[in-house]
Amino acid sequence: MITFDINGSIVEFDVYMDNYNKIRKQFDIYAKDSVSIFNDNLIDNIINLNDLHKKSLELGNELIDSILKKGIKTLIEYKLITVDIDIFKNIYFKKYFDFERILNNKIKQASPKGKKNNYLTYEAINSLIEDISEILYNNCFNIHNAVIDALIDNNIEDISYTLTDENIKVSNALFNNYKDGFINKSLNYDVVNKIITLNPYRLDVYKYLIKEDGDFNRQIESLINYLGYEISDYKKELMNNYIDTLENSDDLEIDKEKVKKYSRYIGCENEHIYLARIEGMYAFKNA
Repeated sequence: MITFDINGSIVEFDVYMDNYNKIRKQFDIYAKDSVSIFNDNLIDNIINLNDLHKKSLELGNELIDSILKKGIKTLIEYKLITVDIDIFKNIYFKKYFDFERILNNKIKQASPKGKKNNYLTYEAINSLIEDISEILYNNCFNIHNAVIDALIDNNIEDISYTLTDENIKVSNALFNNYKDGFINKSLNYDVVNKIITLNPYRLDVYKYLIKEDGDFNRQIESLINYLGYEISDYKKELMNNYIDTLENSDDLEIDKEKVKKYSRYIGCENEHIYLARIEGMYAFKNA
């Protein structure tokens, strides 16, 4: 059992959810690596729109196929050996695969009307590559859904899948009522637990909780890292925004104490960086 204390609300994930999360995280890494390879091999080798279309299709499908093979390896790790690459691709992944369709639509929309050579500006090409990279990421990442479907369909009992449309809908409703203040505070612990348990993968929930309720023990950050996300940049943003509110203050020591307290409140590391900033702000103001 994996346990996190989210400001008094105890969130627990069993071994089945833990296994699901490990697969999800791994395919997120695979997808991000594929996008990196895609960009490195594409961005400097494009002549025109037709060239972009052809090379994107070829390289994108090659990268997707490589992750499909990793999907098979994952199934074998769970002792599912009766699903080969053809079954996996044509039965389980087929409903998630839309790379070619969306890519074709993107290229069609971007095609300059009345121009036979299909030349685009450097900026337009880069913008298109960003869009195609996102499409590629989604297709590569969604292979984890096909893996889960195959495991469940073949009665592998080491994993469970609770991220259903209904659970997501209920979690969203609870979160909306929670942040709008419509829920009795005595129920907050239970509500936060349900919001996270029903849909752990909504990053804006954690950002809200950090900003409004704090992250003294850094358990929210630990949970976020466990799920495969990163929150340090958001905490830095909160710290910088807070320091901006102190610009018109005139007592350095009081402001330094405020910065220390706020840093501990949101569970931000390296408070000395922000103390140095507030000192620099005062030095500049008094120069």
